[in-house]
Amino acid sequence: MRAEVDWLTLYRLRDGRIAEAWPYLAPPARRSLRRVPRYSLDGVRAATDGPHRDLVARATEVLSGDPRLVAAWLVGSLANGDADPFSDVDLRCAVADESFEDVRSSWRSIVDRIAPTVSVREIPGQVGGVCVTPDWLHFDVVFYAASAADVAEVAPLFDRAGLLPATRVAKPVPRGEPFYPAGAVETFLYMLGNMVAVVGRDEVVPGMNGVGVVRDVALVGLLLAENGIATLRDPRSANPFPFTKRLRAYLTEEQNALLASLPPLAPTMDSVIESYVALARAFLPRAKALAARTGAEWPDAYERATVAYFERMTGASL
Repeated sequence: MRAEVDWLTLYRLRDGRIAEAWPYLAPPARRSLRRVPRYSLDGVRAATDGPHRDLVARATEVLSGDPRLVAAWLVGSLANGDADPFSDVDLRCAVADESFEDVRSSWRSIVDRIAPTVSVREIPGQVGGVCVTPDWLHFDVVFYAASAADVAEVAPLFDRAGLLPATRVAKPVPRGEPFYPAGAVETFLYMLGNMVAVVGRDEVVPGMNGVGVVRDVALVGLLLAENGIATLRDPRSANPFPFTKRLRAYLTEEQNALLASLPPLAPTMDSVIESYVALARAFLPRAKALAARTGAEWPDAYERATVAYFERMTGASL
């Protein structure tokens, strides 16, 4: 048997010494929270990763005690070494091939043994689910047949079949050279022209939603492309949003300041239009500069037509 961990030691330790015994949950230095006058954030400030440690210890006890399972490991931030008190616990399990159909029909009973839950939502196309405890600790459990297990990103918990590396293998964010994000440019120009329809229909809520899409898909996608990053999600995901709950660390100070400088969005059409104007003034010069830098063809005719239509219909100037 390989990749064993002294789980009794893990479970008993409660202070900083845990990092010496088991480094996967050692969080990076916590950034001090900006003071927010309206809310105390006492719970956020006091949060620790203790519940994560306890859940992983209990999960390892349950999973290693099930003879149908031959290995278990962590993925996500716990495997990559950047976990914090707000991280999910992402558990992956390899099942002996001959037992896989049995686990497929009974995996919820394994979840019940790991922790009490208030929600268990099956993950489409996989065997396993997204689980939430009464204290709102989010953990995922996914089961693979041992012969088809994906172990590219691993923090091993136990291994009875020699499937896992002996130590943690992080999965770095794919970062290369800056590139022209054609999809982000297409999204931006289409949304800029299409927003005239929500103005004409006086549909403020769809207009506000469009602002969020343009910022998060188009502008953030552009900023990541400037840094050579296509997405912070699993590249196999079809989700167009390029990030989930982490972003700041992958952007420069200037890029973060740009996002912070965008005007706050209010539920008025004036605010929607002002937001589009600010986004256009931020996006278009940077996108054209990146196209020139990377030798990509800029859609001049599409940009001219879209900007002219937006300005003509709204009276705003970009």
